[in-house]
Amino acid sequence: MRDTPIGKATRLYSLAAAMAVLANIAWQSARAAELDWTLPPPSVSGQQPAPVAVAPADADGASSFLAAWAARAEQVRASQPAWSSPLVTTTGMLEQRFRFDVSEQHAGNGANTAVLDGGRGVDLIVSDSNEIQIATPPYDLRDTATGKGSFTGFGDWAFLRVKQRLASSPASGDDYFVTVWLQVQAPTGIAPLTNNAWAYLPTLAFGKGWGDFDIQATVAGVLPAAHVTTLGDQIQTNVAFQYHLMKVLWPQLEVNWTYFADGQRGGLNQVFLTPGLVIGRFQLASGVLFTTGFGYQIAVSPNYRPNPLTPAYNHALLFTSRFNF
Repeated sequence: MRDTPIGKATRLYSLAAAMAVLANIAWQSARAAELDWTLPPPSVSGQQPAPVAVAPADADGASSFLAAWAARAEQVRASQPAWSSPLVTTTGMLEQRFRFDVSEQHAGNGANTAVLDGGRGVDLIVSDSNEIQIATPPYDLRDTATGKGSFTGFGDWAFLRVKQRLASSPASGDDYFVTVWLQVQAPTGIAPLTNNAWAYLPTLAFGKGWGDFDIQATVAGVLPAAHVTTLGDQIQTNVAFQYHLMKVLWPQLEVNWTYFADGQRGGLNQVFLTPGLVIGRFQLASGVLFTTGFGYQIAVSPNYRPNPLTPAYNHALLFTSRFNF
């Protein structure tokens, strides 16, 4: 089956949207007057400083830059809700942090897979309305009862995500956000884990809060650039229902739904329910906050199919750790 005109148009639109977001980041960075990229002038007019004076000037310039960056991140956070990020659903809030996740997945065919990180990494707020994620590749450790099909190695790498926050308001206002982003995945995984195709993931995210209760949701496309007949296009929808208790507790229930539009799983719906608890944020040091959490993911649809394996696993334990700065 050839790639459909709709699929081609969607891919072209995704690439155009990414270019527009990157152009917006560059423009906002250029007009950010509070980020002073210049070094202090010489202390005596008309004279160049001695070589030993360069290091302090450079240090002062770097300190000023980092201080301005931290101040901007605080200003950006103050203009959006102060909710916690769900376990599975990617938040549309702009974040500045390092995140590391672990999951233990148990499939219907008896395979057990530990996934380290799962494509998280470093999120950086780079302008008043933009965030860039530089992710680490997921590392899988798979074990089977017979030993056949066991392996360890890296999966395909969703290495870059660019977010554009379109609108937001903090709890003192309307308590919501609307965000779009594009993520790019490279086929860098080992043979059992790679799709042998680049993939693009355009996403719309939105959230709304009512007091201590909030809903965060995403609707995304997973669009492979090759092997569409086998891989197929996907529509992924995630909805997280979250409540805030005792300042640091965030109990949640998520619905994680994937619709396979075509490909070898064409027409199937894969649905997980994910109850969980996120705990934080705790201050570790000046400007550094720690959050942790755990959950249990349960497949509710479809019934087990061995070939192709659907759902991807029957149930999973999820753990998360985050360091905001």
